[in-house]
Amino acid sequence: MASKGRILVIDDEPNVGMIFSKVLHAVGYEVVSAESGEDGLKKLDTRPDVVFLDIKLPGIDGIETLRRLRKSVPNLPVVMMTAYQTVDSAVESMRLGACDYLIKPLDNSRIKEVVKHAILVGGSPALTPDLVISPGEMVGLSPAFMHADKLIAKVAPTELTVLLFGESGTGKELTARAIHLASKRAMNAFVPVDCAALPETLMESELFGYEKGAFTGAEESRPGRFEMANDGTLFLDEIGNLSMSVQAKLLRVLQDPSFVRLGGRKQIRVNTRVIAATNKDLEAAARGGEFREDLYHRIKVFIIELAPLRNRLDDIPTLVEYYLKKYTAEMNVPMKKVNPKVIDLFHHYRWPGNIRELSNALRSAVVLADNEIDVEHLPTSIRYSQEKPAVPASAPDSDAALRDVLKKVEREHIIATLKKTNWNRTDAAKTLGIDYKTLYNKMKEHSIAEP
Repeated sequence: MASKGRILVIDDEPNVGMIFSKVLHAVGYEVVSAESGEDGLKKLDTRPDVVFLDIKLPGIDGIETLRRLRKSVPNLPVVMMTAYQTVDSAVESMRLGACDYLIKPLDNSRIKEVVKHAILVGGSPALTPDLVISPGEMVGLSPAFMHADKLIAKVAPTELTVLLFGESGTGKELTARAIHLASKRAMNAFVPVDCAALPETLMESELFGYEKGAFTGAEESRPGRFEMANDGTLFLDEIGNLSMSVQAKLLRVLQDPSFVRLGGRKQIRVNTRVIAATNKDLEAAARGGEFREDLYHRIKVFIIELAPLRNRLDDIPTLVEYYLKKYTAEMNVPMKKVNPKVIDLFHHYRWPGNIRELSNALRSAVVLADNEIDVEHLPTSIRYSQEKPAVPASAPDSDAALRDVLKKVEREHIIATLKKTNWNRTDAAKTLGIDYKTLYNKMKEHSIAEP
């Protein structure tokens, strides 16, 4: 089996190199070991694809080794390792250009996952040289992306509550993870909650936990997401879907970070940073009485707006390159070429599902295409978009008329797909190349109701 790449492990514990050899040889990687920073720097002449570097080393430590390594091989992916969950060293190593970190004791599946990710994004020459990859796999070059990336860098080191605003599929959770990974809380938990996925009756216990016997079926006590994210970050996705009663309880916790579990008496204090996200106009919802105005002002301390993909068309070639490299590596298949017609179509498509829709389209295309991805390998919703109806030249507002026609076409196409799948929304979403939540939102937007 041909080698997938060479891994250099710099750690003064010989058994660490042995663990890497055992885990990575089995999946096709070659492993070279060094037991000091000085020895590791000498072994850079073996031309490794990724370096795993321990922070605690005899002689020059891991941070100094990283600093010297960066001078000699600037684009080489480096993953830091430590047995001590020291935030300062992790932050310093990320500042110096480390692409990830591992906490000892090492987990075999995590080692393989980190190697794949490091080879994929950590300075690979196959990727565009000026490509910006934020923590959490955010990729882009466009002015809209760069603006959001600068805001992430500014707010991450603070303790401010952040509100992310953007359409479904624009990368709100990836952005939240990027903020977490670049913060002083990076060594602790990142806990996401989809506020649109659970009914009101379950959301309170999900957020704040419950004690044994609090309700029928509560056979044991369980911590809520706020406790799980203590000293870390809690991500509240689609916060606009919370009921008014849960909003009131959330507001109290944000004002005074303590609460009582459902059915309990003990006051529990937490140190949890909250990042919220929405695709709704919360300011308008607050004016209309659909969202608490005091909660809105409490969470909008720092706002980051994420542009839809149709406003980031410059990023499409970069995103295509990134996801193709990602999915071909995951599926262990050769890299695919892309027919220029596909890129041209991508630039003219409206992308209702945004980056998530693009990602899903490319994942399925990698499976369908043998050598080159062509238009025929794309989801029907994207192929169908080529057939844009003509707009009468006499229309007083051709842009508005075109939008109306395209909305009608989109509505009819969604209905046809739902009928084809017997109104199974999960199957319809897969056929359309979008996720379930996007389909649900589109059905609401177009007033599509099941018969």
